[in-house]
Amino acid sequence: MIHLTCHATGITQISEIPKPEIGPGEILLRMDACGICGTDLMKVYDPTTPKPVQLGHEIAGTVIEVGKGVSKFHIGQRVAAAHHAPDYTSHFALRGSPTQDPHFKATNISPGGFAEFIRIPADLVPHTVHAIPDHVPTLRAAFMEPLACCIRATRRVSIARGDTVLIVGVGAIGLLFVPLLHHLGADVIAADISPEKLQAAKTWGAANTFLAGEDSSVTHSTTSNRGVDVVILTTTNAATIALALKSLRDGGTLIPFGVKPNMIAAFDFWQIYRREISVVTSYSAAPEDLKDAMALLSGNGFELEKTISQTYPLSRAGEGFAALHAMRASKVVITP
Repeated sequence: MIHLTCHATGITQISEIPKPEIGPGEILLRMDACGICGTDLMKVYDPTTPKPVQLGHEIAGTVIEVGKGVSKFHIGQRVAAAHHAPDYTSHFALRGSPTQDPHFKATNISPGGFAEFIRIPADLVPHTVHAIPDHVPTLRAAFMEPLACCIRATRRVSIARGDTVLIVGVGAIGLLFVPLLHHLGADVIAADISPEKLQAAKTWGAANTFLAGEDSSVTHSTTSNRGVDVVILTTTNAATIALALKSLRDGGTLIPFGVKPNMIAAFDFWQIYRREISVVTSYSAAPEDLKDAMALLSGNGFELEKTISQTYPLSRAGEGFAALHAMRASKVVITP
């Protein structure tokens, strides 16, 4: 079978490898769709990321084999899958930090999402695989994992109905936050350097938008001059942190959601302290978030396949990475 590999910075290639064999409790999927995540892009183009590196985890596929003891899934069933699950008996999981459990970070699918066939290990099958309802298109189901990551972020700060949330950067991942926050009853303000992305944010439910680097007064004029309750940074740097602190109300929360390795930015910590600004990060998605993401994708208002700008067949997956890296695309999904 073929799959996408990366052995050197900026270079992807299609390689032939044996079809995975499964054991007890495992399932084998035929890949039907796999989205390119910003993390995948970073792994390929960041020179500090060790190579070779596994790619692909936003998966929708069809079950073609089931291992002994698997009763929840059957051959021919469409499912969405993710790549990490915690040990629920661990110190981390029992204290509400399942994504920080060492077992969570050690688990993975094989050989990655950009492959003809994908083995789902036994410790993932009960927790990270969910059936796709008949009415949900496969391309929409591939958004289960990234949407779940957004769900976890909103849960870590307990966003309430009536809150105002500023999203800085409404690209592929930032745009997913818009219908989610709207669903939670929050008022959404979006900031970006692209007028086209801001228009897309409005389409998905953003009440107000502004060009990053220009007049951001809407964050105060629409909140009785107190500032927004939460700022989500899908790109984190000195400029976006400064915008967040300018936009937040006293006692508000900053979520650095998109962060690159070795990113160091100076900011006024006295302001964080004096104003009681909370800084809350959110890494990946827990299994319960995956379940809730699939439930949202099954309803109205989350037709996220509409956010896909381009699809590429697996044999040309490298072109999809190149298009994203050159900013010729906003969301790319790989298909068989």
